Amino acid sequence: MGRRTAGVLSVLVLALLGLPGPLQAEPALAAACRTEPAPGVERLAGPDRYATAACTSSVAYPDGAVEVLVARGDVAGGLADGLAGAVLAEARSAPLLLTAPTRLPDATREEIRRLDPEAITILGGDAAVVPQVEQELAELVPTTRRISGVDRYATAAAVSDAAGACATAFVVNGLRPADSLVAAAPAARAGAGLLQVRRDDVPAVTAAALEGVREVVIVGGHGVVSAAVEARLRTLLGTGDVRRVAGATRAETAASVARAYPAPGTVHLSNQSDRHLVDAVTAGWAAARPGGGPVLYSQRDVPGQGTDRYLRLGGLDGHDVRLIGGRATLSEELVTVLQARRQEAAEGGPAPELRGLWVHLFDASLKTRAGIHRVLDAATAANLNTVIVQVARRHDAYYRSSVLPGTVDPDLEPGLDVLAELVPAARARGLAVHAWVSVLPAYHRVYDGLDLGADHVWTRHGPTSADPWTTRTRAGDPSVYLDPGVPGVQEHVATLLAELAGRYDLDAVHVDYLRYEGKDFGYHPRSLSRFRSVTGTSGTPAPDDAAWSAWRRAQTADLARRIRLEVADADPDVAVSLAASTMGQGPTAAGGYTRTRTYADVFQDWPAWLAGGVIDAAFPMNYFRERTHASWLDDWLAFEQTLVREGRVLAVGQASYLNPVEASLSQIARARAATDGVVLYSYAQDADEPPFGRLRAALARGAFAAPAPAPELRPTETLGHVLARAVDGESVRAAPAGGGTAVVVRADATGHAGFLHLAPGTWTVTADGFRPATVTVRAGQVTRAILERS
Repeated sequence: MGRRTAGVLSVLVLALLGLPGPLQAEPALAAACRTEPAPGVERLAGPDRYATAACTSSVAYPDGAVEVLVARGDVAGGLADGLAGAVLAEARSAPLLLTAPTRLPDATREEIRRLDPEAITILGGDAAVVPQVEQELAELVPTTRRISGVDRYATAAAVSDAAGACATAFVVNGLRPADSLVAAAPAARAGAGLLQVRRDDVPAVTAAALEGVREVVIVGGHGVVSAAVEARLRTLLGTGDVRRVAGATRAETAASVARAYPAPGTVHLSNQSDRHLVDAVTAGWAAARPGGGPVLYSQRDVPGQGTDRYLRLGGLDGHDVRLIGGRATLSEELVTVLQARRQEAAEGGPAPELRGLWVHLFDASLKTRAGIHRVLDAATAANLNTVIVQVARRHDAYYRSSVLPGTVDPDLEPGLDVLAELVPAARARGLAVHAWVSVLPAYHRVYDGLDLGADHVWTRHGPTSADPWTTRTRAGDPSVYLDPGVPGVQEHVATLLAELAGRYDLDAVHVDYLRYEGKDFGYHPRSLSRFRSVTGTSGTPAPDDAAWSAWRRAQTADLARRIRLEVADADPDVAVSLAASTMGQGPTAAGGYTRTRTYADVFQDWPAWLAGGVIDAAFPMNYFRERTHASWLDDWLAFEQTLVREGRVLAVGQASYLNPVEASLSQIARARAATDGVVLYSYAQDADEPPFGRLRAALARGAFAAPAPAPELRPTETLGHVLARAVDGESVRAAPAGGGTAVVVRADATGHAGFLHLAPGTWTVTADGFRPATVTVRAGQVTRAILERS
């Protein structure tokens, strides 16, 4: 008969005789240290860290355990062995208790007696837990053993090996436990190793432990685990994957880990101060138990910005909260705040508002891994929720692309795919990501002196090439813009945006410069030929010719529609957002929107695109100096307010780069009152004069002090779409097979006719001179049809 079986039988006998047994002590212990200060908020706490760990064990293992792990619990030891032990605790279903290095605390001893284990495994060498303590432990159980190495790094490797770690390893700084402790629960749940490095060095024993590992997750920012260590890990893994989960503070890092490795269940909170970090050791292994959720850090009286943002933006989701520690570390005032957060979550959470930030590639912000994390930390600190990141300056990819050539930018960190690094890092911080492409400009002066390569659009289709796509003026002067009236341009742009949507986990592709340079442009020979063919005219139209202006306006609209459909086909969950033009004085002063420069000079009818669902979100670039053009801004705001509607998003692009901070704050307040939010231009320059960062700081203290979720850009669709292929200029009809109103669309430069928002069912698509095609429209999907000549 085994010790555990005998122990249980003895308890049953004692219970029948009405005598106390070791397992009967559990209810009393749990009752003494487990309280519920508010509905849905539980506290586990003893008079000291050792008793708190014992208390947590009594709750997690009310019926005892076959094995118990014991690790050093004093902060002077850096908590390294306890940190490493969480993965073993989950692998062996063993609680992790704490001891002083030179004495066994009474609370630990009594909990071991109650658990009645068959074995105790000590984590760490003789310096961490002295032989005298090992002897005391040996007197409590039949078997004691020790897992240790020559130092904390070797111990961590040995513990992970004993846990039978899989091909994933979480890597943390062994000397900086704050960022490391929150990795314990997700590593344990994943069956992963939990290995340790120094800030600037990978110990040999850790490098050896990575043999066979195919995925490494670094937990902590670049100040904790340096770029040099990350590079070394990439070298060690070869073709394996290395990612970093981090935040600007320990609380933000904990929240990032929680989002990156979601585990629906009880939220575990421990105090974030260095002197109380040991409670996070206990929280780590306890959260890995069934029903456990994330481990987060809190201040004594309030959750703090990082944790509060996590809780308020969906982190609670009906789950309970467990405080690890007494009222001196996590106060009753904190409990009151948590009650309010639970109530807010029950009522649906904060109202959505788009709070965005454009980040361009004309400085170094996005060109290193460390820089990307700095950008995301800045957005998080300001309680923004959306980053719009430029991923191609002028058709040069800063990501992995089969459509665009890779950039030759010498400042880009070697091997860096900006989106591959940024998207998961942004997700972990609760940020939406729009991949921004300037779709028509093909050249910029930053390329002067660089060899763009044979595949770049400027090389292949620039004004001096054999097949130019760039537009011209009426006089024949060349431009750096591609002409949207050229079929190859429309195909190229739609294809590159569809590739982005299909390859990366984006919230949106963000379209910029989908407009002409001015009314004097658009005179590409192919465009003129198409215009004459479609309209039946001859000669060269004047810039103000009404038919010519309408035709050019149709080219930008056609391309926008094609983008929408190709993106939806690549991934129906990816939205299309637009940097919308608002040039010059507003619609009221101009005599109506159709008299504005946006409509009449650059031929972008974005309000119609928004209303028709061709784009999901518009960010009109209301770039005006407050001191000189406040009236223009207010005119555009008044117009934009009339466009706000359910199911579409309109957030104002605000020119922080043109204005001092106070002026920007005033513009932001007016924009928020009129529309769905605001997007700041830009991260690199958020005021008209340095130092930069002041506007974001002011927003974090004031207007954006409380977090808000980003609006849903792609709600579940009940309608479907059709993309039919015919011939340029043909009128294509789609009609319900059972009868009903037909929809007519003119085919674009590539011969495609796009039908948006059709009722699911059978439709017939046809055009004069073509055989009808029967298609099935499905909700949220794009159905393709190719019409054949009859």
